[in-house]
Amino acid sequence: MTDRLSLPTGSRDGPALRSFVSAPIPRPRPSEDHLLQVRRTRWNDDVLVISADGEIDLATAGRLERELRHDLPVTTVVDLTGVTFLGVAGLRVIESAAARARTERRAVGVVACTRPVLRLLQLFGVDAHIPVYQYLANAIREVPKASPVPHR
Repeated sequence: MTDRLSLPTGSRDGPALRSFVSAPIPRPRPSEDHLLQVRRTRWNDDVLVISADGEIDLATAGRLERELRHDLPVTTVVDLTGVTFLGVAGLRVIESAAARARTERRAVGVVACTRPVLRLLQLFGVDAHIPVYQYLANAIREVPKASPVPHR
């Protein structure tokens, strides 16, 4: 018994060129701007809503992180209702923003309603130390009341 490969017939120098030319050419990955869009909405003087739409993975998590780094008020609500995929890199960005908020005595809440996002938040226990809401209105109403406790 042999494991002989059957190659397309061609010249004596090798297989026919047509078998190599018809191979699919990989497409470039869409840009970060196309995969994830992030908006900042100042709800009032004390509440900022940062909304993400698209995929948050290793390639796009930096975009969300930039929005969560500067000029944050007392309360920040991260709205993930438009997120179709949340990877571990995105989870780390959210957790580090929440940890930074605790040390600065600010509050952070997350809004999520899609199964892939909720599943990851629950699987890694993020919902135990960051309040997670199903609706944006509830988060805006309740997150400012949550007393930020410094992480020890």
